[in-house]
Amino acid sequence: MIRQRCAIYTRKSTEEGLDQDFNSLDAQREACAAYILSQKHEGWAELSDCYDDGGYSGGSMERPGLQQLLNHVRNGRIDIIVVYKVDRLTRSLSDFARMVDTFDRAGVSFVSVTQAFNTTSSMGRLTLNVLLSFAQFEREVTAERIRDKIAASKQKGMWMGGSVPFGYEAVDKALAVNEAEATLVRTIYAEYLAAGCVCKLSVRLRELNIRSRRWVDRHGRNKGGKIFSQGALYYMLRNPIYIGKTRHKNEVHEGLHAAIIDDAIWQSVQVQLTKQGGRETRAKRRRSDRVLNDLLFDSADRKMGSTYASKSVTRDGVQQTKRYWYYASTKSQPDDDISVERLPATEIERVVLSALSDKLSDHVWIADHVRAQGADAVLVADVLRAANTLNQSDHGHGEANANQDLLSLIARVTVLQDRLQVSMNLASMLGNENTREPVPASFEIPFERRQNGRAKPIVIAPHNTANPDPELISLVADARRWAQELMDGTVSSIKQITDREGLRNGVVSRILPLAWLAPDISTAILAGRQPAHLTAKALRDLTELPLDWEKQREVLGFQQIRNHR
Repeated sequence: MIRQRCAIYTRKSTEEGLDQDFNSLDAQREACAAYILSQKHEGWAELSDCYDDGGYSGGSMERPGLQQLLNHVRNGRIDIIVVYKVDRLTRSLSDFARMVDTFDRAGVSFVSVTQAFNTTSSMGRLTLNVLLSFAQFEREVTAERIRDKIAASKQKGMWMGGSVPFGYEAVDKALAVNEAEATLVRTIYAEYLAAGCVCKLSVRLRELNIRSRRWVDRHGRNKGGKIFSQGALYYMLRNPIYIGKTRHKNEVHEGLHAAIIDDAIWQSVQVQLTKQGGRETRAKRRRSDRVLNDLLFDSADRKMGSTYASKSVTRDGVQQTKRYWYYASTKSQPDDDISVERLPATEIERVVLSALSDKLSDHVWIADHVRAQGADAVLVADVLRAANTLNQSDHGHGEANANQDLLSLIARVTVLQDRLQVSMNLASMLGNENTREPVPASFEIPFERRQNGRAKPIVIAPHNTANPDPELISLVADARRWAQELMDGTVSSIKQITDREGLRNGVVSRILPLAWLAPDISTAILAGRQPAHLTAKALRDLTELPLDWEKQREVLGFQQIRNHR
């Protein structure tokens, strides 16, 4: 009898109920395990690896559990894939066709517990395609119904869920004023009118120790309680929810909730924002001399316009005039006594474009910001897909257009003493920006000014400041400890470690490969010199860790650190 290695794949579209002792994923796995056990006489045996995707839509293939499953299929580690229903694997015909092609090349069969068919026969394929057609139709109809319901409800002024705005709390699925936070919101609006710009407002709020809401997530971790970023402040100052209204796409409707800010203060703030350049970004910006025109602001919240200096140079015996481009502060008043800031244009454009491209490659960062606006998994997948497309544009052909597409995402870049602060709208990647809810996001780019002759080029700060991450260090330490226990026989199986540590199935299997990190990577993590994007969550969500050390450095971002050094 030939042993058939069976992998169980489970999926749930939302995260609701996943924290329960026995959730939907556990129920699916139990049913599939029972089916495999019933086929024991055929040589079927369940693999210990868990391929679970909780909170992921079936309309996208960007799922860690699914990607790990497909990688193991390609590597010949699976003979049969078992699911509870076919729509757990995917709800897209095109995605399913690609997966079946992968299964065929690897000689893998596909079985659904509740729908009797087998992909090795033509009739089984026909049955699958019919079922998937209905699954895709159901997904599209459901999405249309949800969109229509949200639109109709918002027209009536109802709050439709998502992250609760600062100053309010959710009571019986409606917004109610939180008096303590509402007082802080009024203070923020008043301080902005007094300060005159968001940059100074941010400094003032730091002095007053006004911080964001503290809360505990479903894993028991403390969140929030941080100083408001400038991007968050811009979003708060523009949000009509504070005057008792609700926004849907490009329309604003009267809300059912109470206002915190009166109309007079709101109008004054909007006028001040417009004067200081705090306007809504457009999907496409008109062409200008330099790509950061109308986007760059100095530490005093003044616009920085492009200018140049000319110098005569001799090349091949010919006298030529060379232009050196800069961004310089524009004085808001003739008697403005604040010194003018001046930065080399080419270098700062390169820094911003490079950092923006890196952020668009960071799927965890993007997904976290989109989910923070209460978006569903479909929108998260759409934004991630758009980020991939935008970031993979052919910069060798039409580089200026590709750069312009990237910069169209940016609403503002503020130049501070030692860093650039970038505010952007992720929703603008999807097109039709005026008809979509904004998805604000911000990040910082460290830099330092260095005197080099008469020029002052901007250089990204070297990653030489130690920043040890206790959670990341603990993760690698656990992996090494567990690997040592398995090798010296202290424990006999991964399941024994899972039960002892009180972890969910599959967690130990995902963490264990970290025991074979390259020595220099482990040393860098211990010393706190890992890339900024490399967190414990990023390592846990990693689909597969290569055994080759050079590939590990490339995947985890250590190659870039070595190059910078």
